[in-house]
Amino acid sequence: MLFTKYLNSFLIFNILLLIFFSLSVTSIETFQIINSISYVFFHFIVFYLALYYFRKLLFFIFFIYGLALDLLLIFQIGPHLIVFLTVLLIISQTRRYFSYLSSFKIYSIIILAQLLMVFFEMVLSKLLFNYNFSLNVFYQIIIISIIISYPTFLFFSKIDSFK
Repeated sequence: MLFTKYLNSFLIFNILLLIFFSLSVTSIETFQIINSISYVFFHFIVFYLALYYFRKLLFFIFFIYGLALDLLLIFQIGPHLIVFLTVLLIISQTRRYFSYLSSFKIYSIIILAQLLMVFFEMVLSKLLFNYNFSLNVFYQIIIISIIISYPTFLFFSKIDSFK
């Protein structure tokens, strides 16, 4: 493939991050499920990047995406930015322990962390800005995460093989 010389897996994941960010902040009234699915994919990619491709550049990337999500979705600065940078800071301190885990355990950690990220974002939105915390939306995100997570994890492992 011609582009494999220029595209590495980190760049591919950042392109996917940009695509799913764009889909998740664009409100499609007739197809709200597309927004939810892209929001789930976006958080999955965020945690996957932080876990497998940690580098200092991610602090800047996550800062920009966290700030943009906050401003475009809730019109305030806070929950996404705080959660993304906190997750990245925690991973930077604990990533050496992940190398000893099996792929199933890492997959389970990614799912759990993704759901915790969304939950903490919702709680922080409620606490800081009195934004509506809907359990139905959270349940929908849980169901979408469970359905799409394993195929996504397998697809991402194929992207990881690009050098």
